[in-house]
Amino acid sequence: MTKRFYDDAVQIAKDKGKKLMVIGDPCRGTYFQFISDWFPNCGHGDVTIDLNGCEKCTRMDINDMEAWAQFGDDSFVVMETGTLSFSTDITKVITQIKRVSGGDFLSAGGTHGYLWENFLHKTYDKNLKYLTHPFDFREDSFHKSKTLAGKEILELEFMKL
Repeated sequence: MTKRFYDDAVQIAKDKGKKLMVIGDPCRGTYFQFISDWFPNCGHGDVTIDLNGCEKCTRMDINDMEAWAQFGDDSFVVMETGTLSFSTDITKVITQIKRVSGGDFLSAGGTHGYLWENFLHKTYDKNLKYLTHPFDFREDSFHKSKTLAGKEILELEFMKL
């Protein structure tokens, strides 16, 4: 799904004359890194945000609301690769994504499902806060996630943020 969403985001950005923002370093961050090394499923954007990203990335904490101010309203198509799972307040982060994307947002949401919820998140990174589901602005109205602590289900009406 990440590859398809990335390819779609590249085309949408081209069609709309916007820049592409990728959230999550495509050079790192998958559970089975060796697979990504051989078969990358995403590339960098005009801007790629990742706290621990490579030299091509803007090293930014997605939770830093002041850092988001550097990006203009409705200036990007945003493609997210699962980094939202590290949000401390997912509503605030998604509100910023909505602002900078004008609504053009795709998320592969790679951290949902039984295995992630019950096992894999414990061995991947102790800083994960949410399980996230895929989101495609062309089809979905609600961004869905679940907190790892307390298992609270969140459904955010994206276009109303």
